Amino acid sequence: GWVPFSKSIHYEQPLMRLRPGIVALLFPSTNFTARSQAFTMKSTSKSLIPLVKIACNTDENPPSKDTSRSLVHALQNSGFLLVQSPLLTPDIQERAIIAAKTFLESGKSDAVSEHPSDPKRYAMLETIEEGEDDLKEYMCILKKIKMDVLRHISVGLGMKSVDFFAKLHDENNDTLRLINYYPTGDDTGNRCKEHSDYGTITLLSTDGVSGLEAFHDGEWIPVPHVKGTLVVNIGTLLSGWTKGNLKATLHRVAGPASLHNQSIKEELLAACKHTRTSLAFFADPNEDISTMLSGGGNDEDEGLIEALHGMSVSEYVEWRSGGSAKDKDRTGIGFTSEEKNTLDKLNSPSRRDGENETT
Repeated sequence: GWVPFSKSIHYEQPLMRLRPGIVALLFPSTNFTARSQAFTMKSTSKSLIPLVKIACNTDENPPSKDTSRSLVHALQNSGFLLVQSPLLTPDIQERAIIAAKTFLESGKSDAVSEHPSDPKRYAMLETIEEGEDDLKEYMCILKKIKMDVLRHISVGLGMKSVDFFAKLHDENNDTLRLINYYPTGDDTGNRCKEHSDYGTITLLSTDGVSGLEAFHDGEWIPVPHVKGTLVVNIGTLLSGWTKGNLKATLHRVAGPASLHNQSIKEELLAACKHTRTSLAFFADPNEDISTMLSGGGNDEDEGLIEALHGMSVSEYVEWRSGGSAKDKDRTGIGFTSEEKNTLDKLNSPSRRDGENETT
């Protein structure tokens, strides 16, 4: 079965807990409230969304049990964490981000599209050959990190085989989405609407422009940015596969006027004046995964069979993304009933009326 873990996870250099008087001495400012809020938010984000360093895995060097449990604990708690791998250097990541921004701005590829509702331009790359050299290198590296993360998840959950998830993702059924969010005004709400991802795992690089938030315990928590790391979160397919043990968390890119956020408004005001570039690597299982499962009532297979609702992987992705890419009425996202209920409550008139100036 799926093994819960309760081990506390923190950054290797945790923030000090300081009394208010000491904080005031360290941060002498008339804007003490904003600084205090920033201090609290960073501390909260780091405890909920920890940084975990992983190693490259081989048969001779399997994932560490402690590291794997740390990684899984974060995915059980907030559904988000930062992962640092020796395979991805800050330089390689930065070159990929620059290449993505250039690719989207050039207008030379038919793959580039304008989003119908959010202020952004994007492209979906399904093969390595579609990208420029720096993007090809980046995609090759993320395919390896994907397998390392999946092996850590297997170990952290106490699976019978370290390669349980990895062997079902070895056909590179992956997609890299390049996104440029346009600069906007001070009255901007979400730059990317609330959604959860729908595959197995997402590996995300951003240029550090603020705005990414994860929904946790009724609040929108800012996701920290650390250069050279990847933001990792769970898709609904893996969440269903583990029968909800791992969380597929709603997230968004907030603007200054977004509702209910816990980000610092000054940071969001500054962020919306800049183009924001991100690279989202979506990992999905092998297309014929249903035929690869044991089908013998195995608990480790049962969850995925239930999550797919009798659909193939491609049919499931099409449903969760709101329709076929060729469908003119495609919404871009299909919510689960639980997510829809959550968003309906969040966006209800009573919650809107309760907004204050700090949101």
